[in-house]
Order: sequence, then C-alpha cells, then structure tokens
Amino acid sequence: MGQAEPATQMTTIRGTDAIDLHMHTTYSDGHWQPTALFAQLAREGFRVVAVTDHDQVRHLAGTQALGISHGIVVVPGTEMTTVWHGMNAHVLCYAPVGVGFTSEALADLARSTEDAQLANTRAVHEELLRRGYTFPRQDDILRAQGGQVARPIDNARLIHESGYAPTPADALAVITDAGYISIKAPIAEAVAAAHASGAVTIMAHPGRGEGEIQRYDPPLLRELLADIPLDGLEVYYPTYTPKQIAAYAALAAERDLLVSAGSDSHGPRQRYPIRYPAERCAALLKRLRVRVE
Repeated sequence: MGQAEPATQMTTIRGTDAIDLHMHTTYSDGHWQPTALFAQLAREGFRVVAVTDHDQVRHLAGTQALGISHGIVVVPGTEMTTVWHGMNAHVLCYAPVGVGFTSEALADLARSTEDAQLANTRAVHEELLRRGYTFPRQDDILRAQGGQVARPIDNARLIHESGYAPTPADALAVITDAGYISIKAPIAEAVAAAHASGAVTIMAHPGRGEGEIQRYDPPLLRELLADIPLDGLEVYYPTYTPKQIAAYAALAAERDLLVSAGSDSHGPRQRYPIRYPAERCAALLKRLRVRVE
C-alpha cells in the first residue's frame, strides 16, 4: 500500500475540529479491531485521524475505506521502530491525504522490519513450547490473528493470560528470557526512506520513557535533531506533564519543527482516542493536505 494515490482537493476543517494522529489496531500491537475503532471515532465526532500501526503500511487502504464510510479523513501513516546510538526511537511517518506514499522505499523498509520481527516472534514461541509452556486457550486469546502468533505482544499475552505471569511486564520478562528482541531499523535509514516516499517524519512521544521506550528530554533531543533531519515532534501526548508540553512546544518553535498530537490509543483496555483541537497541529496538517481555518 505504499504507492501514491490520485491527488484530491485539499480538505478544509475548523480549528476546533477533533483530531488524533497516533493510534494502533490489531494490525500491530493494539487491541482495537479497526471497525470498532472507527465506530468509536465517529461517535466522538473526530474529523481527521491517523492509524499508525507499527512498521507496516499494508492495511492503509482498509483504514482509509473505513474513514470514508464514517466521514473521517484518514492520514496515511505508520510508526517505525528505530534505533539511534543504541537507544530506541519511534518515528511517526505521515503521507499527504489524497497522495499517499510516493515510492516503495518506506514500505520496503517496514516490510523487512516486520518480517524480521515475525521470525523472532515465531522462534520465541517455539522456545516457550520447548520449555514446557502450554497454551490451551491460544485460539481464543489470539482470535484476532486466527490463533497464530504474529507479533511479540502475542507471546506476552499468551504467557500473561495463561497464568504464567501476574502482569504484562512479567510476561515481557519471560519472553525476553526466551529470546525476544525488538527489531529496529537505524533511524537515519527510516527517515531517509520516509522522505524518499514523500512522508513527513515526527518524533513519537519523546517524553514518555517507559519499558523499552527511551525518554528524550530536550537536551538529548537536540543532539538527535543535530544528527537526524526529523520534521517535527509529538508535542501533545496523554502522559506528558504541562511542563513537558511547554518544553517540547518551545523546542519545536525554536527549531521551526512541525507539532503533532496523538493519544497512542491501543484500545479501550488501555486508552481511548483523544479529541485534540486541529488548530494545535495546523502547520503539520497543511503539509498533509488538510487546511485548518
């Protein structure tokens, strides 16, 4: 789904219209079924959204069709799992509405990352079985994937929901011991591929810093920006403090970077989409062929 689509007239929305540019479905590590997600977005009156499933663009046509059926503008996007100087970094890549990704460069990199992660996921599953773990409820737990492991979270869910680990964090420790590794592309390669595909690149949740996610406070982020030509920052994120929001907004203004806003919603068990006002991201949306009045 990395090929460009026919260009259309720029969409116009109001500054108060609701947007959310960072969400995940069962196509990656979310537990939103795509149809359920768009039904929720329609109920809440969202005008523009981006479904940014990790390291893949194969399902863009499906999510855009769901958007059309609900009267919601869908920005083509993905969240690439990358690494910079040994530190994890997530990059949101957005293509213009009505244009899409203009080459296969990003799609090819996403596919190779996804394929390598799938191979590791299957190897970890085989190792868990070799160690004596059994999953009699696997078909039910992984119903969305037809009962098959397809993502690292699938092995963690099997461990947790089969009673072998009391928390998801404990389950992650079990699969890590069984050989799980996070497959990451070099950030420079991901940003170059995105730019070659006509996409805008945004540093995802730089202030989050939990689990495998590296926290990029402004001093470290300045070092990254000196090395990597990112286009913007996710300035608005649900776990940020007001102080963090102010710091990232100031850095974006200082460096003339685009500002993004996203809930990082993975499903109702974790977090619902957030109604960010479009005016906060007017410059980014304009780059993506959405005019904010």
